[in-house]
Amino acid sequence: MIKTILVPTDFSEHAQRAFERARDLAEQLGARLCVLHVQTEGTIRTAIKEGLLDDASTDAELCAAIEQLIEQRFSQMLAGVDRMRVEYTSRRGESTVLIPAYAEEIGADLVVVGRRGAGLMSEMREAVIGSVTASVIRRSPCPVMVVRREHTG
Repeated sequence: MIKTILVPTDFSEHAQRAFERARDLAEQLGARLCVLHVQTEGTIRTAIKEGLLDDASTDAELCAAIEQLIEQRFSQMLAGVDRMRVEYTSRRGESTVLIPAYAEEIGADLVVVGRRGAGLMSEMREAVIGSVTASVIRRSPCPVMVVRREHTG
């Protein structure tokens, strides 16, 4: 019986599709839905990538701005969803380690992830350098459902 579903997110469109599928499953099964965002990059790199860095920014201000951005992205992701039925959190570290560890921590019965990429080149790249999804499948303490990029409902 599936009582707890974990959805890791990087807030991409692929992760959004996985979230929507997991949300539908959680509603059908009456399961708890947990969403995890893992910040894999350092503060400065994230601030630069997100356009949050300016001359006056202190480390504390950058950390606060990144936390606010993550909270804003969670709000966008969860718009129109009964937030009382969704737990969400953000952690910092290596996603290939933290996602399976968090799944175990919360007693997840299913992990739902989005699959990136398109076609043969993507599959070859995954085979050569690996991917977060492939790593989660190998390390997860519970079954993993991969939502294809083409999945629409």
